[in-house]
Amino acid sequence: MNTRMLVVTNRRLEDKNAKDESMFGEKTNREGPAEVRLAWAEKKNRKWYLSLIDEPKDLTVDSAPSRSAFKEFKAILLEFKKNCVFYVHGYNKNFKESIDQGWELQKRYGVGVLAFSWASNPGGIPPVEYNKARAIAGASSPALDMSFEKLARYMKEDPDEDCSISLNLLTHSLGNYVFQRFVEKPLFSGETRIFDNLILHQADVDSERHELWVNKLRYARRVYVTVNENDKILDISDVVNPDRLGNTSTGLESDRAIYFDFTGGHKVKKTHQLFGKLADKNPVVKDFFSNVFNGEAGESISGIRFNPSKNAYDVS
Repeated sequence: MNTRMLVVTNRRLEDKNAKDESMFGEKTNREGPAEVRLAWAEKKNRKWYLSLIDEPKDLTVDSAPSRSAFKEFKAILLEFKKNCVFYVHGYNKNFKESIDQGWELQKRYGVGVLAFSWASNPGGIPPVEYNKARAIAGASSPALDMSFEKLARYMKEDPDEDCSISLNLLTHSLGNYVFQRFVEKPLFSGETRIFDNLILHQADVDSERHELWVNKLRYARRVYVTVNENDKILDISDVVNPDRLGNTSTGLESDRAIYFDFTGGHKVKKTHQLFGKLADKNPVVKDFFSNVFNGEAGESISGIRFNPSKNAYDVS
């Protein structure tokens, strides 16, 4: 089985000849955070093997190596009958950690992962580093836009061919701020129509007035927002920020979002990455993410109950 993962990143290319995770560093692209590079990544015997997709500036859209890479990625999904998760990671992840998380998603849920890796680990004293990372997240939204454009252009070129592939977006923690800034752009319209499900997972964004930008997500089939009031990572973020969307079960007022509150669920406790190892301990959690990562409805599983008082499904 082909297990390669496609990586799109606005991190700095440190060594184009590297064959492992040292290929990309912890700063943004030398030409600015809007610039992206692509690479294939595969993990064998706990060791990463990377292959850069070199893309000279003078190529046309139709002859670009990125086009061939996305077409090859689609061919892999079709051959092995996999759906796709476009994954945007959170704060304080070096390049290796970011692709490690994408790799675990592939293994645990049997999907193909397209990982968007942004420079979320700028270094420094934690409060200062967090503010730097948040600024980089905002500046990375054009790179995310470019990635969506490539995904839509190259993977949707032959609609009859890819009708069996479900594309789904997973934004985790501060990765949601990258996405929020993208959605808030004046020219944002229907770029998210390529996705069946949008999963705003444990979002490290302001809970207050989140509906103003979430309500703009009209073109995906479904939009999910996850909540865990005891989230240990978002509790730390609360120290320097207003209430975070991912740990606040009040004010869930978007008429576009479907809210899932995992607080009090079996083994959930203070978990931040709900789709990770927790899913191996709680079958309801596993069922939810298995559904939404494959383009299906999360609210169709058993072990949940809609709570009208907070406009959210409670997860057992």
